[in-house]
Amino acid sequence: MNADGQLYTIEGVAASVLILTTVYLVLNTTTILTPGETHIYDMQLEQLGNDILGTMDLNQIWGTGSHKYPKSPLEKYIEAIDTNGGDLFKNEFLTLSNEEIVGNPDNIKFTANITYRDGPDVKTRFFSKTHDYNRERAVMVTRWVNVDGALITDLDDRYQTVLLEVLLWRD
Repeated sequence: MNADGQLYTIEGVAASVLILTTVYLVLNTTTILTPGETHIYDMQLEQLGNDILGTMDLNQIWGTGSHKYPKSPLEKYIEAIDTNGGDLFKNEFLTLSNEEIVGNPDNIKFTANITYRDGPDVKTRFFSKTHDYNRERAVMVTRWVNVDGALITDLDDRYQTVLLEVLLWRD
């Protein structure tokens, strides 16, 4: 054995450790997103919004009254738009959307509007919001809701369907 052989062996081991370390760091710090994966978060947020609106629109029995069918909480909130319906909607929407999952609460913000017909015109009215929208990535979820127009000042005195539009984003 001579010193040259030992030096070449130590140099080879050091070079292989350096190469393996570099490959490990490069593979662990690089995230490759394919075009199909970039919209997964938007699709999850959209599904969450649709699920929340669907849950809020489930009919519940609210006692006896002159209504043709039991009203859902969503219908009641929209019919109470002139009083505190927007605040009630906001509280329930945030409760359902920001549930804590494995110790990490979600931070979803929204703004909601109602679109309806007033004679031949289509009008939009503010309903509720958590913050003003100033982000690029947001999704829109919608729900058609049957309401008693007599309870809302802007609507005709009849039952009709309004469109609830909710713009969602994560903060």
